[in-house]
Amino acid sequence: MRLVALRGRIVTDYEVWPDGTVLLGEGSIADVSPDDSLVAEADEVHDHPESLILPGFVDLQVNGAFGVDVASETERLPELSEALLSTGTTSYLPTVISSPEGVYEEALPTIGVAGTPNGAEVLGVHLEGPFISLEKRGAHAAAHVARPDTELLARLLDLGPVRMITLAPEVEGAHRLAVLAANRGVVVSAGHSDVAFEPAYEALDGQISGVTHLFNGMSAMHHREPGLPGAAFAHPRAVCGLIADGLHVHPEMVGLAFRMLGPDRLCLVTDAIAAAGMEDGEYHLATRTVYADGGVPRLGSGSLAGSVLTMREAFMNILAFTGCTVPEAARMTSTSPAKLIGEGRRKGRLAPGYDADVTVMTPDLSVETVWRGGKRAYSWEGA
Repeated sequence: MRLVALRGRIVTDYEVWPDGTVLLGEGSIADVSPDDSLVAEADEVHDHPESLILPGFVDLQVNGAFGVDVASETERLPELSEALLSTGTTSYLPTVISSPEGVYEEALPTIGVAGTPNGAEVLGVHLEGPFISLEKRGAHAAAHVARPDTELLARLLDLGPVRMITLAPEVEGAHRLAVLAANRGVVVSAGHSDVAFEPAYEALDGQISGVTHLFNGMSAMHHREPGLPGAAFAHPRAVCGLIADGLHVHPEMVGLAFRMLGPDRLCLVTDAIAAAGMEDGEYHLATRTVYADGGVPRLGSGSLAGSVLTMREAFMNILAFTGCTVPEAARMTSTSPAKLIGEGRRKGRLAPGYDADVTVMTPDLSVETVWRGGKRAYSWEGA
């Protein structure tokens, strides 16, 4: 087996080894060391003395990026997967918002066979909707929000590899949907919901384990009615996605979420749409038309419609907004999201036996090199 050694500032779960080594095998990490003792075993050595060597980022909410819309251009997923490597993302969930049934019938089977060895790994589908609150639907079209229907959900789950579903726990019949999804191994997340605190807490006691883009598209946190955000803070096991772009959530509220939840219950997501990585202009978000102006994507009504955030930027922002440590930021961009969707034993850590998915970042936190499955998949032009 050919072994590749990467030397530099190795980011582990709780500390940074300033002169460590990660040894990549064929597909998985062979070993990790705080010094150069593994170099002698390597067939190839890459030195990054000032750079951070991190587990590849795992993004649980990608509607699109680099001009590709997941729902309407699923055949272009290999192109999207390759482009995402430049942002440090090595695994992701293509996300489909509330859509006509025909969109699901075309998109979900295609996503199931859309893997590419040359790009970020598709870990499955995130169904964001259609069983959500009309009042908190955000950029989802009202016409495509569906009443809870176990037969419809079963059909959707049969179409492709659904790993996560976002639903509103207060809509009548949502509990049956959550039980069905959880029994099929799907992570159920509360979102686009107007649920009050007590029923939200009860739902988190049941089959719902996640919260989709905390604070956005949900009941507000008020001192007399804490809503879904308050329930997420109060419940001991709720794991929350968060869009850390400074626009969807004020930096001070990002800091509050970090202090309340910590790095093991907070997952940074991009909620990116096709406009991410592109110039301002007109883009698609499933069946919706979105206008990006000044890096802010909105519907014609003015409502926010996803983001143009990248995981590299989310990593930088969480450090700036919260003052967290680099290992804590890595847990929020890699370890915690992998654990939430049941990939915590092979993704999101630099440890022996884990997938050899590695992101190398320069001192200014630019993505320098990305390794996927033990092979170099991306290198910045100046690297």
